Amino acid sequence: MVGFGFRTNTVFEWKGAQFRIERLQPNGTVLLERQDNGELSIVTREALLGAYVSGDISLGRDDQEFSNSVVPAYRRPLEDLSEAARAEARRRQHYLCFILDRGKPVFTQAYMAPLIKQAGEIIGDKKLPSVISVYRWARRYRTSGDSRSLVPRHDLRGSKKARQEDRLLQFVAESIEEAFVASPLATVPTIYTRILAKIDEENRRTLGDKQLKAPSLRTVYRMLAKADVYEMVRLREGKAAADKRHLIVKMGIRTSNILERVEIDHTPLDYFLIDERTWLPLGRPTLTVVIDHFSRMLLGYFLSFGDPSAAAVIGALRHAILPKSPTAEVIPELTVEHRWSCYGTPDLIAVDNGLEFHGKDLENVAFDLGIQILYCPKHQPRFKGVVERYQKTINYSFSSQMPGASFARLHLRGDYDPQKHALMTLAEFKHLFEKWVVDVYAQTLHRGIGVTPWAKWQEGLQRREPELPGSLSAFKRRIGLSEERSLRQEGILLLGIRYNSNALAPILRRYGEGVRVRVLYDPEDLGEIQVWGPDDRDPVSVLALDLDYAKGLSAKQNEMIRSLLREQGAASENKPALQRARNDLIQAVEKLMVSRKQRDRRKSGAIRGMSSNHPDRDLKQISPIEAPPIKKVRSIPVSDAERSSLPLPLPAFQLQSRKGGDHE
Repeated sequence: MVGFGFRTNTVFEWKGAQFRIERLQPNGTVLLERQDNGELSIVTREALLGAYVSGDISLGRDDQEFSNSVVPAYRRPLEDLSEAARAEARRRQHYLCFILDRGKPVFTQAYMAPLIKQAGEIIGDKKLPSVISVYRWARRYRTSGDSRSLVPRHDLRGSKKARQEDRLLQFVAESIEEAFVASPLATVPTIYTRILAKIDEENRRTLGDKQLKAPSLRTVYRMLAKADVYEMVRLREGKAAADKRHLIVKMGIRTSNILERVEIDHTPLDYFLIDERTWLPLGRPTLTVVIDHFSRMLLGYFLSFGDPSAAAVIGALRHAILPKSPTAEVIPELTVEHRWSCYGTPDLIAVDNGLEFHGKDLENVAFDLGIQILYCPKHQPRFKGVVERYQKTINYSFSSQMPGASFARLHLRGDYDPQKHALMTLAEFKHLFEKWVVDVYAQTLHRGIGVTPWAKWQEGLQRREPELPGSLSAFKRRIGLSEERSLRQEGILLLGIRYNSNALAPILRRYGEGVRVRVLYDPEDLGEIQVWGPDDRDPVSVLALDLDYAKGLSAKQNEMIRSLLREQGAASENKPALQRARNDLIQAVEKLMVSRKQRDRRKSGAIRGMSSNHPDRDLKQISPIEAPPIKKVRSIPVSDAERSSLPLPLPAFQLQSRKGGDHE
């Protein structure tokens, strides 16, 4: 390696320019000449040495190939060389050192031949180098000043340029592109067939002396072997997969406290739940989770049989912010040992670009609660990798360990039928899930943070106290789905339900009939709404006029009832017709519950509004009309004794924390 020293004519880079040492002054200073403009300057040795230590000075040719040599110096670690190449480099170094130690060499046959012979006898070299070879070695070493120039560069032998014509290379590229567009599993013989077809078509249009010569199949194999891995992955799996596979992973997002950043996302659970009334599989529920980035603790969740929606996001966010109630112990003798102590209003929520996140409902809630929303780039799940990894942990470490698991990969099922083995109701699953969250996951070492999520949350509590809205009533007035409606003397019509009370009179008197007001409602209970006037600071609560109908009614159920009414042609103000439609809905849901199609049974769970907030919800519980009892159909024979002791059929699922285990 070329070294830096205080020698005349030494050229180095400093302060973005090249300098040359013009003269070494007797007083210890150095006269420098700037190469681009010839400016002279005097600098002390101490200043130059300090700049060198700080990394500001470097030789301009240290990383460049020396111009006087045809062969560039070897720059990789010597360990990458073969033993034969290292031995040859040591042999060349021996000859040069032996000759240079005897004075300035004269590269003539009479002078060099005896020295080469003596040097060869010392190491027992039977094949002595020629004088011209030693001259080339000395020239390379003298020009570069780097002993690595003596390493033989056998890797540079041969032509590196493609021997095929440019037109042929173009046909190969087009054939590869077309083959992988047709099928991601395209093979080299398939690509070769396309190449031959293109060459044949081209040769038909050209003269005999300009026709292309078809390559062999082996040549095409070699050409594909030299292609960029990124390009091959892009052709097979798409650009998104190629970018993900070849992404340079740097330091991820860092947070310094709890609730500084939370991430929200949905996932279908790899687990089948059953209906507690019919004991038939309902399907796979959708889980919406809210996780704290700093501690990796689950702040809240929402579980339902509906598709991802704004209502699910609002439900999960409500559960995350409010203090958690003790878990309802549905399974006997299964006690949750730790208290779920996570709550508080987050500073920022990171979400993807789903429609449920881009609606005005989440934006209004975030604005009212002072929460910032961060939308991650499209098709880039790594920007919220904590929640993505947590969802994978749930499916692989929790739900897949219980009977009824559907497994993330279908080929792992074999003869196993998850619907036949499903035995957990939504309420029982909620009990098990919350125990796993606080007693297993939160108490297990997390490799990403180095401690358990529980300990990390407690650490964050020492620096920040979680904040809640001023009151529960104030919080309920801020979180929910919102709409804009006109206020009239008859009140407000929302989702086919009319709301009115004396609390609306001041708004009506001030702004007149027809004024547009903001309405906020809970999609799981349409019995009450919150109404803001145009300039009101706080909303007023307004009950439904037909409270018997709306109390406890979900938006999904109301939509189905209104749909039946429209089909029957009855007016919405006709209360008997409304109750008949409700009874028709109950009958329809009863049929869906015992349907042979799993899709219909899952739909019945969504219509009934079954969720983590109401795991045992049923239409009959909120209907004054008695529906005929249905006959229970059991998917697998299970005795009452087995039914009363659910943990017993789960020997493979361990709820105790693994000692020394880890997860992400």
